[in-house]
Amino acid sequence: MNRLNAEERLRQDRILNAQYGQDSPASRAFDRARSKVFLNDIVAFLRGYQNQLLAFDSVYKDTVQGERRDLGLMDVPLDAIRGSVDRFREFDQVFLPKHEGLRDRWSRVATAREQGLPMPPIEVFKLGDVYFVRDGHHRVSVCRARGDSTILAHVVELTANASVGSPLGADELPMIDAYADFLNLTEADDILPGVDLTLSYPNLYARLVRHIALFRYLNRSEDEEPREWPEAVRAWYEQLYLPILTIIEENEVMSRFPDRTPTDLYLWLVTHFRRLHRHLPRPDEIDNIEDRLHDYLTPFLS
Repeated sequence: MNRLNAEERLRQDRILNAQYGQDSPASRAFDRARSKVFLNDIVAFLRGYQNQLLAFDSVYKDTVQGERRDLGLMDVPLDAIRGSVDRFREFDQVFLPKHEGLRDRWSRVATAREQGLPMPPIEVFKLGDVYFVRDGHHRVSVCRARGDSTILAHVVELTANASVGSPLGADELPMIDAYADFLNLTEADDILPGVDLTLSYPNLYARLVRHIALFRYLNRSEDEEPREWPEAVRAWYEQLYLPILTIIEENEVMSRFPDRTPTDLYLWLVTHFRRLHRHLPRPDEIDNIEDRLHDYLTPFLS
């Protein structure tokens, strides 16, 4: 890959230094970009996800672990660059800078772009239809803020294994990332190997964690300390989740909800237990329970 020589870099630095400062157009552009992060953070909080890039290690470890194929240089759609290898907390989901410490480098890149100075291609991993930045985060951020549609990138493609559908779409990755966070927090993949606890919305994982934590606190004697987390997760699964899941499977309830998961239904049932209890049918109404369940679930699952 071509690199600018040392003399050219020094020339660029002189040009940039002459125009760099708190009141420079590039610095003001950085301020505008930063001001948008606050609103994005609020929206993300209300919708139940973190306003940051996807973490490559989390997605790669938990989903694919495929082979690598060098695709060389190509123009990559900027809106398809959704993650980072090692700086995912420094930029938000649309690559806006998240803290003041990025100002200097960001402003210098922005000035270089406005001056038409050549910039080296960024380096990315391609996973399905989504790209993860290895090098060039500031260049991506500046180009997105300036309204560019593509950026030149050196692309290394990662091929998915059989457990992941192909192509892996951008909309699937936030869910994968949320599930990976849930597994990392609860260690459920180690405690309950092979058990699928996926949900349909990222914000539901926080509710499931709270439910397990409440079970851990309540499922003990009055003078007994709460169980250690691994033991509590296992007890929750065996004593509460698995019995309800068995009832769900035996009655083939999920056939009515092909786009949802059994854990969706489990979580809804335990969350709305009191309301359901008040409306449970009498024995002579038992034939209508599936219709009643469908009526209750539709608003939650739609």
